[in-house]
Amino acid sequence: MENFHSKEFMQVTNVTLMVKDIEKSLAFYQNNIGLKLIKKENDVYALGTHTGHILIYLISNPESTPKMRTTGLYHFALLLPSRRHLGQFIKHMIQTKTGVTGGADHGISEALYLDDPDGNGIEIYSDRLQKDWPDFDNMENLPMDYETLVRNALTTPFNKIPDETIMGHIHLHVSNMDLAKSYFINTLGFESTMEYGPHAAFVSDKGYHHHIGFNVWNGTNIPNTPPNMVGLKSYTLHIPKTMYESFMNRLEAHKVEVKHVDNEVFIYDLNHVKITLVTN
Repeated sequence: MENFHSKEFMQVTNVTLMVKDIEKSLAFYQNNIGLKLIKKENDVYALGTHTGHILIYLISNPESTPKMRTTGLYHFALLLPSRRHLGQFIKHMIQTKTGVTGGADHGISEALYLDDPDGNGIEIYSDRLQKDWPDFDNMENLPMDYETLVRNALTTPFNKIPDETIMGHIHLHVSNMDLAKSYFINTLGFESTMEYGPHAAFVSDKGYHHHIGFNVWNGTNIPNTPPNMVGLKSYTLHIPKTMYESFMNRLEAHKVEVKHVDNEVFIYDLNHVKITLVTN
C-alpha cells in the first residue's frame, strides 16, 4: 500500500455516526467488519483497529429516526493494506453471510460495498499501485473479479480488520455540485482529480485519487440531515502542520466561522456537518 495518508496529506481520519440500536451496531462492526471497541464515554463508542487507531465513533440514540433522502454520508471507505487482504475480507463476508450491495474494479482500486444496520454506506477497498492507475479522465467502473480476489486471498482466517487499515476517504451526498466544488476546492483547499459527468466529483491532496468524493445522486436542493436522524454527524480532518496557517487563512477569507470549545477546533461543512480540525 503506497502512502497517500501520511501526516503530510490533508485527509479525513475518522467519522462519527448516529445509530439507533447500539448493540446491533456494535455486533456488526466488531463481528462483520472486524473492528475493536476501543473506548466508551457516555453514549459514544469508539471503534478501530486492534492497535488502538480509532476509525469510527458511534453515537447511541434509540430515539433516532431512519435515513431519508438528505445530504450527508454516501459511504465512508476503509482502505486495506493489500489486494490479498481484500480477498480475505471477501471470504469473511461469504463465511459470515454478510450482505453486500456491490463491488467494482475502478482501475485505481477494487472496492466492496455494504451497509451497516442503519443503512450507512461502507466501502472496503484496496488500492492499485499509482503507476498502474488509469488516467483520471478515462475512469471506468468494471465488475469486480471476485474469483481471482478470493483465489489469491491471504489463507489465514479473518479474525480482525488488518492493523494497517486506515480511513481511505469519505463520499458525501450534497445538494448542489457547484457549491460543493467551491467548498472543498476553494475553501478547504483540496485539488480536483476527476468527475463522473455532472453528478459526482472527487478531490484529493497531493495526487491521491480522492480523499473526499461528493455527488447529487440523492437529488439536488435536498435538505440536510436532521439532528435526530441516523447517519453522519461529524468527521475529523487532519491538516498537515506545514499547511495549517494557510488553511486557517483560507477559512477566514471565505468567512468560515472557526469554533474553539475546550481543546477542540471545528467548523461546519456546506451540509452543516461538523468537521473537527486536527494537525500534527
